[in-house]
Amino acid sequence: MNLRLRSLLVALVGSTLLFSACSPGNTTPSNTPEKTTPTASSTQETSPSPVAPAGALTITSSTDAALPSDPVTLSLENGTITNATVTGPGGAVEGTFEKDAWTPSKALELNTEYKLAATASDGTTKEASFKTVSPGSAETTFNLPYMDDNLGVGMPAYVKFSRAIPQEYRASIEKHAKVTVTPTQEGSWGWISDTELAYRPKEYWKPGTKISLDLKWLGVQATDKTWLKKDSSGAFSIKNVSRVIKVDIANYTTTVVENGEVVKTLPSTTGKEGFVTRSGTKLILEKYDSLKMNSDTIAIPSGSSEAYNLDAQYAMRVTWTGEFIHAAPWSVGSQGKANVSHGCVGLSTDNAGWLYKGTSIGDVVEFTGSDRKMKPSEGMGVWLYSWEEWKALSASGS
Repeated sequence: MNLRLRSLLVALVGSTLLFSACSPGNTTPSNTPEKTTPTASSTQETSPSPVAPAGALTITSSTDAALPSDPVTLSLENGTITNATVTGPGGAVEGTFEKDAWTPSKALELNTEYKLAATASDGTTKEASFKTVSPGSAETTFNLPYMDDNLGVGMPAYVKFSRAIPQEYRASIEKHAKVTVTPTQEGSWGWISDTELAYRPKEYWKPGTKISLDLKWLGVQATDKTWLKKDSSGAFSIKNVSRVIKVDIANYTTTVVENGEVVKTLPSTTGKEGFVTRSGTKLILEKYDSLKMNSDTIAIPSGSSEAYNLDAQYAMRVTWTGEFIHAAPWSVGSQGKANVSHGCVGLSTDNAGWLYKGTSIGDVVEFTGSDRKMKPSEGMGVWLYSWEEWKALSASGS
């Protein structure tokens, strides 16, 4: 069943309080004079109206079956709730009650009925029940790469899903994903593609930042027929140096900037005509001391005059479409003078080794000087957007 958001109303009327109406008896002695009928000007006493007892307890959670980590929100007719407790098949369930909501200390079981007992302000106890979602056997999985220490200042929190997530389910996924950043920095979730969700700051992370994720996704719907079936957590940290590599395609240079200061400018070469290197802000995605590079991987057939099959040292990937920074001793004569590669940044072996040693996964690489623009899906494209553009990619509008 497609679990759409709608009001869940579960009401159980509490114990009926019985009130007896009392009227004063006739206390006139038998030997007293006969009573006179009050005149219209006489004042008659009236009994005070009884205070209405607490009425029905209502569960007002906004799903037609509760998500295992969500608060269970409550309301009470003619009264207030002072406390609430929950029991399940295994007995009492740990949780806290605050501001008309009971929140479990840990995720509840899927497809399970729970009993909720609420103490009303008049001292009576009201009861109701709720059931957690039953997602069946179908699920969407996810993984959290890049949960490491000492990453570069450009690396976002990144989630990769096994299936494309339709628009209507994205806001709930974001809602149940908590990000903690120390020191605090403004940030937002955004969808790079149908299967990629990332959280980036407004500007590059401050050096030394620590980021943690708390994903309460057990039972959260991901597609029309699948659900996420686990909670997850992760953490990563940013190294203490902000390293930004600036590749000037038009002027054949690669400049390294650390904490805002230029450290070194290296002569380089990039993609030639027909293989022009993409402009845009990229990240170091992978590092290899040595990597076999074959032109088949970028759709150049082995019989072509442009075909190659070689070992490259100090290879640093910046796109999933085959762009790297690496040692290219065969092009040293052109480095700093001409662009002769098939799209990669070529450096001398010494310069590539020096750059490789100080570079981390997640370091920023800003490419300028070509009319060929990188597409977000071709790499970790979170920095291809302005801040306002990035926030617009959040399904929850954060």
